[in-house]
Amino acid sequence: MKISEQKMLSVTIGVVLLLISNMLTPSDQVTPLAKTRVVLQNLIPKQNVTIHCWSSDDDLGTHQLAFNATFSWHFRLNLWMTTKFVCDFTTNKNSGRYTVYDIYHEYVCHKYCLWEITSDFPCLVVKDNPKMNACEIWQHNRSIANASSLLIA
Repeated sequence: MKISEQKMLSVTIGVVLLLISNMLTPSDQVTPLAKTRVVLQNLIPKQNVTIHCWSSDDDLGTHQLAFNATFSWHFRLNLWMTTKFVCDFTTNKNSGRYTVYDIYHEYVCHKYCLWEITSDFPCLVVKDNPKMNACEIWQHNRSIANASSLLIA
């Protein structure tokens, strides 16, 4: 057998085994072939939120979300289960960089990760189990930074 045929055979066997393991995996387990959806929603009245999200493979670009608007995308976990998406959120008063998806989020979200962005904090919301909600603090308060620069001047 030639090397290219050996590689093709090993890749084919790997894909078949992955498909079989995916079919045998209970629904509450991580399944690499199922698509995951991440949804970001702006819940700050009368204010836009600027978001910029990316992974090591994809830059999803910069988007302006009006009040109650959403931005979403879907993807499959990579074979090593190291898929990670990071987003910068910027409001009139706050900003921060947050990991909105990685393998740890998968166990909480179960293929649907909803982030609600409020003036208090960005929060991962688990609709079927609110005890699992995970809110982050804003990393930078722009109004405090602006006020302190005025005091220094």
